[in-house]
Parts: sequence; C-alpha cells; structure tokens
Amino acid sequence: MKKTLVLLFASALTLIPALQADSVQSVPFLGTMTPDQEVPAQTAVAGANALIFVHAVRDDKGVITSGSVDFTIRYRLPGPTSITGLHIHTGAAGTNGAVLIPTDISGANPVIVDQTGRGVIFKQVQFSSTGSVALSTINDLLANPQNFYVNIHTTEAPGGIMRSQLFPAQQKILMGLMSPDNEVPPTDVKASGVATVTVFRAFDSMGTFASGWATYSLNYTGFPTDTSFTGFHIHDGGAGMNGPVTINSGIGGGANAVPSPTGSGSLLYDIPIARTDATFGAETATLNDLFDNPAAHYINLHTTVNPGGAIRAQMRATDQMDFQVMMSPANQVPAVTGLVASALAKLSLYTVRGLDGTVLAGTTIFDVNYRSFAAGTTFTGLHIHDGTAAVNGSVTINTGLGAGDASVVTPTGLGNLYKTVTVSTAAGIATMSAITLNPENAYVNLHTTVNPGGAVRSQLAAANATLPTVNAITSNPDTKTTTLAPAEILSIYGQNLAKYTSDLSGLGALTALPASLNGVKVTIGGKAAPLYYVGGSQINAQVPVDVATGPQPAIVTSPNGVSAPFTVMVAMAAPAIYFDPVSGTAAILKNSNYSLVTTDNPAKAGDVLLVYLTGLGQTTPPLQTGNLQSGGPLNMTGPITATIGGQNALIVYSIASPGFAGLYQVALTVPTGVTGSVPLILKAGPAQANTVNVPLTGGLTYP
Repeated sequence: MKKTLVLLFASALTLIPALQADSVQSVPFLGTMTPDQEVPAQTAVAGANALIFVHAVRDDKGVITSGSVDFTIRYRLPGPTSITGLHIHTGAAGTNGAVLIPTDISGANPVIVDQTGRGVIFKQVQFSSTGSVALSTINDLLANPQNFYVNIHTTEAPGGIMRSQLFPAQQKILMGLMSPDNEVPPTDVKASGVATVTVFRAFDSMGTFASGWATYSLNYTGFPTDTSFTGFHIHDGGAGMNGPVTINSGIGGGANAVPSPTGSGSLLYDIPIARTDATFGAETATLNDLFDNPAAHYINLHTTVNPGGAIRAQMRATDQMDFQVMMSPANQVPAVTGLVASALAKLSLYTVRGLDGTVLAGTTIFDVNYRSFAAGTTFTGLHIHDGTAAVNGSVTINTGLGAGDASVVTPTGLGNLYKTVTVSTAAGIATMSAITLNPENAYVNLHTTVNPGGAVRSQLAAANATLPTVNAITSNPDTKTTTLAPAEILSIYGQNLAKYTSDLSGLGALTALPASLNGVKVTIGGKAAPLYYVGGSQINAQVPVDVATGPQPAIVTSPNGVSAPFTVMVAMAAPAIYFDPVSGTAAILKNSNYSLVTTDNPAKAGDVLLVYLTGLGQTTPPLQTGNLQSGGPLNMTGPITATIGGQNALIVYSIASPGFAGLYQVALTVPTGVTGSVPLILKAGPAQANTVNVPLTGGLTYP
C-alpha cells in the first residue's frame, strides 16, 4: 500500500520541466550478450555485458541534430583471440541484419584478448547530418530498440561470436555517507567515505528483467596507511542489521585485495548483472529494490583489519537539478578569439541533504557534447568553477580529466564527454550548496592544450535578481479550491519563486518537512509553512496547523528577496481529493488489496474504499505543523459525510494518513443500489470536496 500511495501522492507534487531549446539527452541501453543468440547459434563458452549510451543533441523543435554513441563492453571469451568487430546491427531477435553503427574495431584494427579471455572495451562513435552514422538510424534506435542488436566478432567467429538485442534502461543515482558508526557493531576506524551507486535495469517487451548494471564510486579518507581492502559490496539489510552480500564489486582477499598506501583515495567498479550469473536471482532482486526501496540495502567496505566491515552506509535516494547550457569561447575571461568550437552540455547535480534541507554530499554528471574543435584536439580539463560571468574562479568540482594519461584526444573534433563525479570535498559541497541558491555564480569550463585556461565555458544559469511574484494559491490536488484549511497541502503559482527546483528525494528518512529548500521559505499568517517542492513557477507546501482562520497573508522568500503578500482564505476545513496522474481517476484504493479503483478495476457494493485527500483540518490528538504522521491514528475533530451516486456511504474512519504531513484518508463503504461511474460527494462539516467519479460494477460482497 505504501508504495502505491507514495506514487499517487508524489505524482501530484511533481512537475515535468518543459523541453528547452537546444537540449541534451542521454539514453542508456543494456544487453546481455551470449553465443546462443547468434544466427546460427554459436557454441563458444563466452559472454558479455553491454552498456550503451546514446548522447543526442536536439534543436528547439526536439529534432536530433548530432550526438554520440558510447559502447562499454565487459567480455568473457574462452581464451586469447582477436576481436575483429563491435557493431550495432539492425534486426529483431532471430534474424541477421546490416551493420548500422560501427566502431573502429576491425580485422586491421583488432582488440587483442589476453590469456584470461577477459577485458573491457570502451568506444565512442559520432553521428551528425554529414557523418557515417545516419541520424535516421539514431531516431529509429531510440524509437524501436527491439529492432537492433549489438554484436561482437572474432577471428574464430567472423560472423559474430555473441550478441544481444538492445533494451532501453532505467537509471537511478543513489548515495551513501559511509561511517564506522554505521557498522553492526560499530568499529573504531577513524575513516569515512562518500559513495555513489549508479544502477541500471532493463526489461524486455514482456516485462521480464533482461539485464542490469551497477557502478560503485567511492571517495574515502582517514584509513591507516597501507590498508588493504578485501570487500566492497551492497548487502541486503536495513540500518542496525547485518545482511548477505548480493551485488559484489569483485574485491576480495588475497590476490583480489586492493591496497591503499595512503589511506585516502577513490574506488570505481562496474558490476554487470546478467542472466548467466550464478547469483542472478539475488542480484536482480536487490537491483530492483534499489530503485524502489534503497534504504533497505547498505554499501560496505571491508579491510583485513575489519573483515566484517570497516565503514558502511544505508543507500539513499537523491534529488536532481539539471542545467542545460551552451559553452562558448566568447564566455571565457578574457574571451578566446579565433576558435569556432562550442559545446552543448547538460549538468545534472544530485544531492543528499540533511533534514533541514542543507546539502551533505552530491554527485555531478557532466554530459558535454563538443563540436567544431580541430581534429586531434587534446582535452585537459573539465570542471565546475566558482565565479560569476565576469571573473575566473577556482575549480571546485573536478572530473579528473587532466594532462598526460588523464587527457582525452578527439580524432574528429566532434564527440561527447560523459563524466560522473562523486562530490565529497568541503569545497565541492559548498559549491553544490551555493548552486542550489544562485546557479549563476558557478560555471562549467572545458580546457585544452591549446587553451589551458579554458576553451569553452558557460555559467550554469543566467543572472536573475528578480523578486518572486505570487499569482495564485490553491489546494494542491484541486486548483479550484482556493480556501485552505490548517495542515492542508497547497500549491503556490507565480514567477521567480525559486532559482531552481528541488523536492524531498534527497532528504532521507524524514520525520518532518523542511522549512527551507534551495533558499526558499514560505510564511502564511506570519508562520513558517513546511515545504514539499520548490520550483520557479510552483511551490508545494503545507498550511501551518496553528494559523488562524480568515484572510491571511502568504509571503514567499527566495534568494532574491521577498514577494508581495498574497491574501489566502483559511477555514476550518477545505477538502480536496487527489487524482492518479496515469489513469486520471480519483486516488481511491480498495481496502482489500490497496489497488486503485479504475474502470478496469471497479468497486462494488459493500467494498470498503480508501479516499486520499487533503484539507480536513485539525485532528484529535492534534497535528503538529510539518510532522509526518506516525504512531496511532489521529481522528478528525469534525463530522465527515459522503454519498456515492446519491446514496449515503457509511464512514468507517477518517484519519491523518500515516507517513505524510497534510494527507488524510477516509475509509467508506460503497452503498447498495448504485452502478456505473457515479459521483462521490464528500464533506467535512459544510465544506464539500471536489466531485470525483467512482467506477462501480454490479453485485454485492455480502453473502
């Protein structure tokens, strides 16, 4: 029930940003490559996992104009050989098709496989209106991935030794703040770490799990010198519990241990999850649960001194802020002349926060599509700097791109740089915190050997000092409900309400809503209104429980200053029922199995239904502003009545909904004698909720 309710409730609170002009999109695909998928089937003992990214640049109409395809392939072959081809072909499962996206691997340019038969291939292929990879191919791949497969060829199997259809993948960024205090029992290690776990999963057309992938990135510090790491895993288990290892990085004892001479550093591991793995069932269960319930799993780092675990953290979801920018040499200080290059970039900032909304750590994804550089250009830096448009500032978030072996050479001058960075330094965290308030005070910079101070750059946002303006305030689920009740979830509409968006995703195990997000605060009647979501044109918050009834001033404070007061009417009750954004039906669940009532799943006479709404006002015992309801039920102080299809519906109970602030649930019984899609009229005293229809079918549940 909790998952269903969270999806319904969160969807009502979430905005989808509009498509921006000249935007960047990166789409991941997964594949589990096996010999038996070849046509005809091969018998070699081999396998590979593929993570393929399509990095697309779209114009203001959403049309793809250029981009890149990244191949990351982890292969297992019987022994030494030469890989003579790695391509994406057109063709459904069971058929052979032409090569449409080739890499530069060939018989003349093979990948030499050593005695172990194992290795990793990373290749990037560019596409443009004039490139060898047609834009029509990329559009078709994005629209119909089931008609494409990735194939590896060897000298022994020139037609293909193993292949897989491509499956579009879901991606999620999780983090963990690792500490010895989280171990069970706690250890006396003085170390700590910040981990980023990126998880991918893909399903086939039948909804069956097809493939998965996890990437572990850890910045650690404070271990004794010459520490040896003997394990780096995700375990099943909540806080205070020890559980089994389910997704293993491969670090182990003996020859598989990883030394840390200084006790500080970083670790990075890719862990493909495939049907061919012996532990596939446990890996898949954990991977799926990391998408839906990350706190039920923890990441653990083991050492020879602490084999049971030295530091660990429960996995945490993150919030996300995206910045689409155009990087130009004209933006450098001073401007770079004579360079026609540019880069369209998407900077995605993911944060985990304290319960008060402050940034504790973060992850940044740099998705930089560069173009018109000279062939053979060497990139020596990609960073976020502190600094306004008129100044040069210090590097605070560093991708690790640098001189020598850390550089990247572009053979064509067109391509993509896709870097994921765990932000754990004080300077980096301070920058991420500052970006949530004033993103115009930070810039992204791409450096080359020819332009070591920076070739192309852009501020993360344009300067904006405009005060917030409030145009309307309504109940969150119903914009026609402009009278609000104490504890009601409201929506504020206007302009410049926040510099950038944020919700509660990164705040972890909440017990109360924060009073500030991204420097935004709201007061109603002079009292702080706890926040669910802040964005430039909408804020979702809770009416303070102790605000007086009658007309009250609502004021928004942003990093730019204070809005003019907006008068809102407060009453004892102002009910408003939520809707499911997918089906468009009211947020009404069957009490028997917590399924959503829809035309395909109608209720019937005698069913007990749970109606989710806001605006029922104070309870007994009383609610506290911003507190997520826990413990025993808080019953409504006023009378709740309802009719369905004009017939009285028995109220079973009406309470503040557990786990939320400002959400209520009313349980009622469907009366006899009504069928079809009929109106539900629910009242709290004289105040009536928005009318919604309930799909009903004939028949009784009574014997």
